[in-house]
Amino acid sequence: MKKLSLPKSIPARPTFRGVDVEELWLVPGYRRNLPHLRVEGATYFVTFRLADSIPESVAKQWHEERDFWLRVHGVDPAWAEFDPKRWSDAYQAISIGERRAFEREQQRQFLVELDKCHGSCLLAQAHGIVAQALEFFHGQRVWVGDYVVMPNHVHVLAQPFPGVQLEEWLYSVKRFTSTEMGKDAGLNAHALMRQGHLWQTESFDRILRGVEELARTRRYIANNPEKLRPGTFALKQADWLDEYAPPAGSSTFQCRVEEQPA
Repeated sequence: MKKLSLPKSIPARPTFRGVDVEELWLVPGYRRNLPHLRVEGATYFVTFRLADSIPESVAKQWHEERDFWLRVHGVDPAWAEFDPKRWSDAYQAISIGERRAFEREQQRQFLVELDKCHGSCLLAQAHGIVAQALEFFHGQRVWVGDYVVMPNHVHVLAQPFPGVQLEEWLYSVKRFTSTEMGKDAGLNAHALMRQGHLWQTESFDRILRGVEELARTRRYIANNPEKLRPGTFALKQADWLDEYAPPAGSSTFQCRVEEQPA
């Protein structure tokens, strides 16, 4: 994946639509360690993180807990890789209430662990670079909504244009930030930069199902850095979302965008 695809069409303006819960299982997607579901025109809550932001022991425990839960509910975790349709059919056979409760708990654990600020937390020094990359393709390939750049992770609301893959855009953001951070002598001296693997490969993304979830997510993003010192994060609230869900009361961070994150 070297280049961001051209959109099939350019929307006149950003709009928000929720996606019905059951509709999520009728759309194409792909799976690594997490489910990634795709709906054209949907708005995604995306979280991507530095490679050292969650200790290996914690990640291992999560995988074991997830695999145990799946087996208890009749789903072999190995099917996700070797027989995706069988995995999907078996997972859908679990009641929607149980599935959603399980997914919410997994997400909660993930977000709580990120906020413990494990690892190098290099983004406290490089939040402007990340904000620049997030903003660059706004209005060209993707509508970018609210975002916050935390010391070791990023949350962003994004709506790719038709024909533009969310994964391509995230890859572009990660590649640009890695390159630009490598030009800073102070950042480049850190072990995480020297090992050549700044970002965790897989990102977490969730399709927003309605305006209530949009409002909750906007509040979460706005409140996420409330315990951080000024100057160690970047926070942006997008005006285009205001007509669908009230903006959370918090200051905003604006960033000039001058270079293309190729």
